[in-house]
Amino acid sequence: MAAARVLEILQLVKKRDLLLADSHILELEQECSESSEPEDAASPGVKDGGRRKAKDVELLYEELQKELWAVVLQQEEQVDKDWAQSAAAAPGGPRPRRLKQRWREAVEEAADGSLPQKAEFTAGELDRYLDRLRARVVDDLGAAKRNVVSIYPEDFQPFQEYVQSYHQAVARRLGAITDNQLEITDIYSLLDWLHNIYNRDVLGTVCITSPFSRDRLCPLLPLETVGRLELDCLNSVRTKVTTELSQVLDEEEKRWMETLHIEEYQITLAKTVIQRLQVDLERSASINRSLGSRVAQCSLNGLADFLFQRKVEMFHEAMQSGMFGDNEDGYVSKTIALVNCCPPFRGFVQRCAQCDPSVSEDSLRRANKALDHIVQQGVRVLSERLYLHIRPFFERLVKRKWLSNTEPYEQIEALIKEYFKKYLRMDSPPYQLLVAEVHRRVVMEYLRSVMRGRIICTSMKMRKRMAGRLRDEGRQIKVLFKDLESPSSWLDSALSHISEIIQLEDVPSIQMEVGVLVREFPDVRKKHVSAILNIRGTTRQAERQEILNIVKDIESSEVSSPSAAGGVGSARLTRDRALFSEVPVTSEVHCLNVGLSRIALTASSCFTSLRPRPRKARTPVQENADDVL
Repeated sequence: MAAARVLEILQLVKKRDLLLADSHILELEQECSESSEPEDAASPGVKDGGRRKAKDVELLYEELQKELWAVVLQQEEQVDKDWAQSAAAAPGGPRPRRLKQRWREAVEEAADGSLPQKAEFTAGELDRYLDRLRARVVDDLGAAKRNVVSIYPEDFQPFQEYVQSYHQAVARRLGAITDNQLEITDIYSLLDWLHNIYNRDVLGTVCITSPFSRDRLCPLLPLETVGRLELDCLNSVRTKVTTELSQVLDEEEKRWMETLHIEEYQITLAKTVIQRLQVDLERSASINRSLGSRVAQCSLNGLADFLFQRKVEMFHEAMQSGMFGDNEDGYVSKTIALVNCCPPFRGFVQRCAQCDPSVSEDSLRRANKALDHIVQQGVRVLSERLYLHIRPFFERLVKRKWLSNTEPYEQIEALIKEYFKKYLRMDSPPYQLLVAEVHRRVVMEYLRSVMRGRIICTSMKMRKRMAGRLRDEGRQIKVLFKDLESPSSWLDSALSHISEIIQLEDVPSIQMEVGVLVREFPDVRKKHVSAILNIRGTTRQAERQEILNIVKDIESSEVSSPSAAGGVGSARLTRDRALFSEVPVTSEVHCLNVGLSRIALTASSCFTSLRPRPRKARTPVQENADDVL
């Protein structure tokens, strides 16, 4: 069969000279039948030629069928239009066959029959059902495009009809499924399918090869139904916080008490709570921003009320009352474990708040306040327990024996290192708060010992000796807390400045050092400087007044200019920079004539030796007298 003859017949089909084209196709078909030979007698070349002729006939018949179907449809459409016009002018007459309408109905029935039925849906596995639905719609519409759409006239918009029919069939499936209450996992799956998967993986995939109008597609579910599903998500989060997580907390609280004999520095509370809420947060955020924001806000509100501040308070109250005996190691480790829950909780609530900062401010504030309270209480408990053990050694500092005995400070440092073997198990940033508080407390207690005035220097040699001890131990404190990674290095210069004031000889140099001390520690008062002058044995009133006037001048300049010296005035009000304000001065010797004092003490001693008395305990005054050298 010549290729030219096939093309000639094809042109007759396109021109819709269908009768003539059909007669030629019949002739070709007859020629194929007559020229065919038994398969075993025919040569390979004859076999291939026969197959090509048969294939050409088949393709010509397909093109003829398409054009015949198009002609029939157009004629039927014209009949419907003519009837509609005549019925408007003169009612009555035969009703048209409505072929196009019946075709649409047939497509709808085919779509509805092809998709998975509602009965195939199993509760808790809606995602699998929806995936089968997606695959079937994409496959069927692809097949329709390849095999059916081309036989219809373009003005029929056949692919649009197919898309709409399948779209409506999908909507009926989803409507039937949402008539009943769904599990929360199925709700998330359905919302994700509605907002994302259907548009992206169904309509988006189909549209690549065959564009259509999405505007003509109605919503798969009514807006009120979608709103109800989203509200179910929010209610699920509320239920988790008020019921499920409260049960988790009650069980955890019971376990705290039952495992006090075990040293554990990490507990699973935060991880458990966050994991349960994380599911809702991630799934809702993946659906759309609006739902993600609402679920995050709901989670944050619930957490602000849930956070275990009161449970922690009750735990500390029970332990401090002795209700559970002496379990110091267990108490310390549980305190650290409770504090270690706070950083992950804080990160989670911050993430929730970021979804919609404008409406999250109050809830975020409440949540952070609860977490701050838990951390502060833990830091207070741990620092106080350490202080109870080191306090006796502070009583032995800055006394006469201290000048030649390093044991009191060494004991303090050894105990701090021993306790921090456990305290280092606290996570950051709460650990920085703990070590900063212990650092501040150690320096403050050391200053308390200084300000008691239990040593009064009477010579340059003794001043150098005392200043050297203060400088050395101040340096050791600095090294200790640097190794413990304290963020409060600003504390380290206090003792070095005091040692310089004690050691310096000329008034201008002392004035300069006092000025530096006051500017670095804005809560220094004249009584503190006066106590330091007492220690160094400065008794001349004129010299004392010249030095004390430096404090007065700086205080006056701060009152007139609160921002002076880089905001020093305002620094007085901040708790994290307070040091001397919590250091009382328990002994001041104003303008004491040391020489007369020694004579008086000697005379008193002589009289005492002449009148023997029973030995009595030494008073603090007598101890101080021994330290006036």
